[in-house]
Amino acid sequence: MPMDTFTLRGYETDAHGRLSVPALMNILQESANRNAAEHGFGMADLTQFSQSALGWMLMRFRLRMYHYPVYGQTIQVMTYPTFVEKYFIYRDFRVLAEDGTLLADATSTWLVFSMEKRTMVPLPDFIRNLTLPSHPDPLPRLPLKPDFQTAPFSPILEKTVEVGWLSIDQNQHVNNVAYVQWLVECVEDETLKTRELAEIDLVYRTESHWHDRLRVQLAIDTSAEAPSDTRLHRIEHSGSGKEILLARTRWRTSD
Repeated sequence: MPMDTFTLRGYETDAHGRLSVPALMNILQESANRNAAEHGFGMADLTQFSQSALGWMLMRFRLRMYHYPVYGQTIQVMTYPTFVEKYFIYRDFRVLAEDGTLLADATSTWLVFSMEKRTMVPLPDFIRNLTLPSHPDPLPRLPLKPDFQTAPFSPILEKTVEVGWLSIDQNQHVNNVAYVQWLVECVEDETLKTRELAEIDLVYRTESHWHDRLRVQLAIDTSAEAPSDTRLHRIEHSGSGKEILLARTRWRTSD
């Protein structure tokens, strides 16, 4: 199966010299864009084969990090769609070192939305009728409503951000990776200095736009089955309180 190859640049690494999670998510998104175009359902195809302007939107995403690559290291990204339903298409990712070591994997759920009405629409027939490529065993599909959506949430940290121009993508809303950078920045200093992100699970609830003011919150996951290194995150509109993103992260001691 084809792979995209990337050599990590300095601005893609964090204070420890490791690939940052937002940078990795941008890399994965670039590979997804290329792969979708190769299979005939990229952004340009949505425009060409649809009577109205449509766009792709990420709804669910879970990333698991096994080993962090570092500055100058070359990585390979393999991505492929795994299943198509009426409203959702599922996509997996695998990130490999040059020697084949699995560095990370991810699974995601995408939908198509109307650029005019800003609402979800059924996948166009030309996507639903796709013959999916052969691929390794797919990762389990993410539940649309994960259990952490209803977990008790008592913020221990909160920051307010105003959406800037550079956070807006071609769909005229905040790019999904911008939210991840904001939620990571709203984590306790000690955790950021001494631990590394092992897993992040995201639910994108609605969109936000240029000049919106957003409240970014962090809480400890106090559910009985949650380990002590698990955090909950919420991003909401400062004015209306409407939820934009919910997330759960798990952290481990850095090597």
